[in-house]
Amino acid sequence: MKKVFLVDDEIVIRENMRTCIDWEREGFVYCGDAPDGELALPLIEKWKPDILITDIRMPFMNGLELAAIVRKMLPNIKIIILSGHDEFEYARQAIRIGVLEYCLKPFSAEDIIRMLKVISARDQAAEDMRPVRTEGGRPLPAAGGPGAVLGDGALDPDILDREGFLAFLKVGSPAQKEEHIRRLAKGLANLDWESSLYGYFLLHDLTLSVFREAKELFGDDIRADDRLPEMKSRISEIRSWDEACEYLARLAGLFWHWQSEAGDRYGALIARVKQFVQDRYGDESLSLNDAARHVNVSPSHLSKVFSQETGKTFIEYLMETRIQKAKELLLSTRSKSYEIAFRVGYQDPHYFSNVFKRMTGMTIREFRKRGAAERTAVRKEG
Repeated sequence: MKKVFLVDDEIVIRENMRTCIDWEREGFVYCGDAPDGELALPLIEKWKPDILITDIRMPFMNGLELAAIVRKMLPNIKIIILSGHDEFEYARQAIRIGVLEYCLKPFSAEDIIRMLKVISARDQAAEDMRPVRTEGGRPLPAAGGPGAVLGDGALDPDILDREGFLAFLKVGSPAQKEEHIRRLAKGLANLDWESSLYGYFLLHDLTLSVFREAKELFGDDIRADDRLPEMKSRISEIRSWDEACEYLARLAGLFWHWQSEAGDRYGALIARVKQFVQDRYGDESLSLNDAARHVNVSPSHLSKVFSQETGKTFIEYLMETRIQKAKELLLSTRSKSYEIAFRVGYQDPHYFSNVFKRMTGMTIREFRKRGAAERTAVRKEG
C-alpha cells in the first residue's frame, strides 16, 4: 500500500485527515504528519512516503520550498498541493516543481481519497511509461493532446495558445474576436474548473503577459496596474470554458481600449517631437534623449512609440529632415555645400555628401544641376 504524509499548519486539518479516513480500507498507509516544512523534512526522510500532501502557506518553510527539497530527496514522490484560488504565483511555481494535483480549500475526505486513487491507479496502469499528469483529479491526455502537461513542469501550448493570443491582440479586430478566442483557448475546455487551479493559473499568467505587453507598447499612462485587481477577481469567478472565453474577450477588449487611447495620445506626442526636430535640426548634437526630455518621456519609450507610429526611427526622421532642408537650400541659395552642411547639422562636409547621395541617389552637384535645368524648363514654358 502507498504511504501518505501530510504537512499543514492547521491542527484541525491534520487531526481530521488522520482520524476521519479509514486509510487501510481505502488502500493507503497514513505514515505521519507535521505542522510545517522544517519539522516535516526529517520525518519524510525517515518514512519515505509515496505521496506528499502539503499546504502552500505555512510558517518557516512553505509548501513549495518543501516540495522542491523533497523532489530532490525522493524523485519519484507524488505531490499534492492544498491551495486557494488567489494563490496564482504559488501555482506557477508548483507547476515548475512538478506538482501533480491541486486541492482547493475547503476540501472533503472524499476529495483527498479520489485524488490519491487517481495517482495510485495511474502508477499501476503505466508503471513503465512516462507519468501522466492529472487535472482536478482526472487523468489528463498524453503529452501533445488537449489538456496535457509536459514533464518537468513545462506547459503544453495546446491548452492555451498564449503567443497566438498576444499576436491576435496586435493584428486582430473585435469582429474576429469570438472565433479566434475559441480556437486559441480550445484546450481549456478539458479542464475541471470546479476542483483545479490550473485553468486559473493559465488565465492569470496570460493576463500578466497582456498587461506587460500593454505597458511596453502604450506606456504607464494607461495605468494598467489599476485594472489588475478587477481582472484577477473576474478570473476567480470563472466556472466553465464559456466563462473563460468570455473573460478572454473582455481582456482583448481592454487591450484594444488602451491601444485606442494611446493612439489618440501619441498623435499629439509625435506631432510635438516632429516640430521639435523642425526647430532644432541644425543642432549637430540633437538626439533622441533631447527629444524625450522635451516631451517628458523616457528615451526608450519615445523610441518605441515613434517607430510604432511613424514606421521609421527617430534618427531616420532627423536625417530625412536635414536632407530635405539641405535640398531646399541647395535650390534656393548659392551657398557652398559645406556651408549648407553646417546649417543642417553636419559638421563634416564629406559625411554630409555621403548621406545626401545615399538618400537622394544623386551627388550634390548632380542635384543642383538637375534643379537648375528644371527651373530653366519652367521659365521657357512660361
